[in-house]
Amino acid sequence: MDKFSLFVPNFLPCREYFDPGNNNACPGCGLALGVRHVYKAADKAMEKALWENISDTKFFGIKTNPSLLKIKQKKNELIICLDNEAGGSLRDALKKQMPGMAVAEGFKYVATACPSYPFDLYDKVKKALDTEGKSYIHILCPCPEGWQFDPENSVKAGFSAVETLAFPLYEAVCGFYTLTVKTAKPKKLSDYITIQGRFSGVTDSEIAEAGAIVDKEYSKLLEKIQSSYSYTFETTGKVY
Repeated sequence: MDKFSLFVPNFLPCREYFDPGNNNACPGCGLALGVRHVYKAADKAMEKALWENISDTKFFGIKTNPSLLKIKQKKNELIICLDNEAGGSLRDALKKQMPGMAVAEGFKYVATACPSYPFDLYDKVKKALDTEGKSYIHILCPCPEGWQFDPENSVKAGFSAVETLAFPLYEAVCGFYTLTVKTAKPKKLSDYITIQGRFSGVTDSEIAEAGAIVDKEYSKLLEKIQSSYSYTFETTGKVY
């Protein structure tokens, strides 16, 4: 038994809102696991939640077809995108534009999350529901069938996405960015790509190009984080 299976059930709330027996999720479904954690974090707020299907439409000006969960309360609205990258290309898998678009549109709280990091996901849903105004969380949900890997490796696939910097975990509060999970020694992007059968035809040169995309996107993120730190220090004299 891995550490994930051993410790997570002991620290997240016991009450279950998601019944795996009453849905058509495949074995090892990352989306189902993400939904389960979201439901636990949202708790009674789930009574006001609505699922929205935006297949073949544009979301934040981007043509996509993710699963969206919306939770409206008196002082806030939370939009959660559960992204299993259905039908996406390698480039689509590495360039997640929607969180940045949400920040640009003035969302007060924006974050990325993954069910492989349940406590990070849980905390972000809680923060979003406590934030006045609009919030957005983009959750990467490894899909065994779509990505073509062994269902037992769903959690490991999520770890790999984060550890190779393909999907960094961060939050932006009123436009100020912070990494929530830091990777001291990033792993090679090829480690993430090659575990997915859907990319079995990708060449070494394409992997190198993908690596350049990841490096560029991560550098942009670090610049935003540094700017946030600099502004905070200049205005308050403190770094939080």
